[in-house]
Amino acid sequence: MPDASPPATSVRATLRLAAWGLAAALTAIGLIRGDFLLAIAAAGAIAMGALGPLYTWISGIRLPKGLATGILVFCLACFVAGEWGGLYEVGPEASLSHVWDKGLHAIASAVLAVTGWALVLLLTAGGPPRMPLWIGSVLAVGLAALVGAGWELFEFTVDALFGTNAQRSGLPDTMGDVAANLAGATWGAVAVQIHLRTGARLPFAALLSEACAANPLIFPEWTGAPFAADAARAPLSALSAHPEETTAK
Repeated sequence: MPDASPPATSVRATLRLAAWGLAAALTAIGLIRGDFLLAIAAAGAIAMGALGPLYTWISGIRLPKGLATGILVFCLACFVAGEWGGLYEVGPEASLSHVWDKGLHAIASAVLAVTGWALVLLLTAGGPPRMPLWIGSVLAVGLAALVGAGWELFEFTVDALFGTNAQRSGLPDTMGDVAANLAGATWGAVAVQIHLRTGARLPFAALLSEACAANPLIFPEWTGAPFAADAARAPLSALSAHPEETTAK
């Protein structure tokens, strides 16, 4: 059977190139037409997408392939489609505005939950945690919820200080955002937990394995193999087998 990986890789590379080309074209169109909101929105998306490679250059930590383009596309959806295109201003009676806004919140929280799982595995150098995996999922959701709460506080502060309308309908918008954040974070954390246990490549979960595999210096215990169901109990069993050593310490 022929290997399908090279064509798939080529398609992904083409899509990434197309996304960056679109952002550059939108920036140029905005400047040519004097539509500075479009230019700033597209250029801002490019700048946010470039933060990933910049972080890698400064820290030496490699991010998953395609993450920079994912950030770029996400920011285009927020800045260009949302702000410049008016998808945030369709009105409370239209469903598209709510779906767009809450969908972006859910996606961002899912990726943050994956980041939370990466921090959990950082403590074990990429090896199986010394705890049930669901505890890692709780910690991952907690990180995403913390960032989401901080964002809502930021929006409230900006509105209070400058008289803007970042929170749109106020409390209903904020509560909807919080619900979307929790839903996205829960999905991201559970998807990673399933991925670690079975190897299933659910949406967003593969970002964790790619990051661990790309950074053997900080995840030296990462093998890419699914964690055994009893992996979390092994360290406890080892300790209980030698109680005199624990007592001596």
